[in-house]
Amino acid sequence: MKILIIGAGAVGFNLAKQLSKEGHDISVVEKDTDLVKLITEKLDVFVVSGSASSPITLEEAGIKNADMVLAVTNSDEINMVVCTLSHSYGVKTKIARIRNPEFTDEQPILHQSGFHIDHVINPEKITINSILDIIGTPGAIYVADFTAGDILLRGFNVPTDAPIVGKKLSELKEVESTDSFLIVAIQRNEKMVIPTGETKLMPHDNIFVLVAKGALPFFLPMVNRRADEVEKVIIYGVNRASLELAKNLEDQKIGVTLIEPDKEKTQQAASALDKTIVLHGSALDIDLLKEASIDITDFFVALSGNEQVNILSSLLAKKLGAKKAIVLTEDPAFVPIINSLGIDIVINPRLITAGSILQYIRRGGTLAVVKFQQSEAEAMELIVGKNSKIVGKPLREVSFPQGSILGAIVREGVMQIPTGNTVINPGESIIVFALPNAIEKVQSLASSKKD
Repeated sequence: MKILIIGAGAVGFNLAKQLSKEGHDISVVEKDTDLVKLITEKLDVFVVSGSASSPITLEEAGIKNADMVLAVTNSDEINMVVCTLSHSYGVKTKIARIRNPEFTDEQPILHQSGFHIDHVINPEKITINSILDIIGTPGAIYVADFTAGDILLRGFNVPTDAPIVGKKLSELKEVESTDSFLIVAIQRNEKMVIPTGETKLMPHDNIFVLVAKGALPFFLPMVNRRADEVEKVIIYGVNRASLELAKNLEDQKIGVTLIEPDKEKTQQAASALDKTIVLHGSALDIDLLKEASIDITDFFVALSGNEQVNILSSLLAKKLGAKKAIVLTEDPAFVPIINSLGIDIVINPRLITAGSILQYIRRGGTLAVVKFQQSEAEAMELIVGKNSKIVGKPLREVSFPQGSILGAIVREGVMQIPTGNTVINPGESIIVFALPNAIEKVQSLASSKKD
């Protein structure tokens, strides 16, 4: 497929890297000369330096022959203009990253107003939903949903006193609700592995679990002996995302305190929020954090635009008694570094955005793609094609690629944990976890030959 990517920031770079690796013909448009140099040196893609809103630049990048345009610059306006121009050139599929909720909450406006955007990705909305899911799932460090939220992927750091510590996965089968969850991956010493029945769970493992939504309350006690209800959250930084997060937490009757060093933004937040306490000052001010009752805070969430302050304030908050810290970072390279510092949860909107876009590009019936922030592994929800190699025979006779695991089958909207006797029917969807070397093989296995 001929794909034109507009913008070579973290999202554009990661998409270009992934899609070129998958064999697509990639062109990139970027006006920042430093980014042009970086992507030219690092990737085997065609790069054009210039303005994305210029038809001449777009034509030089090959828009006349493009099957798809991905407009992922930092400007909503440029992304919208690019999609409009792409329509006039006959591009079949246009995807835009747009942050403004006035457009993303009412997507028909983008079509009725002549912007011709086929799919809208709002990174702020995805980020807020991820944080809310983490806060709402005791002990979770990672969240993603499949099948419209009925099947959950949740990551947990296994505490030393967790009931599952020291147990083999085969031993967990004795648990009554085991048919409603499956541990599909374990991250141990920064290495992601696919477990077997003989794998023993160790303290401080990061485990990733596929679980039916209704079974989550039964699974949580296995990793957390005591699940405290969230009562207080402190948010650092006033912006569109933090205000929206605070409003959602207010609706859940959770106490919220916002800290912001800019006086004008502080006043803006005070006017926009009803029950949130808004404090003017620095999140690195120990006295201010104590005034905000940091010692009884369940979550400290750093969402400011200053990544260094986000990291330092989260470390300080943890030292002063905050139970957990969530840090937002725009640079994917920072994710493993921040994790190594002892921060509980790191959220990178750009990697999440890239995963959301990939579902519209992958061949066959790809319903969802979740990219893991500390590796290039993926969890995918795929519709099984009628001529696929895995339909019509027991799974014990199917050879799944090494480095992958079939986590669940969705049959008539219900999650089923597969066994060796399970037979997959055409049109059913499967959820597969795959390490980087197995991703393409898994897609090929699930697809019909014509895909």
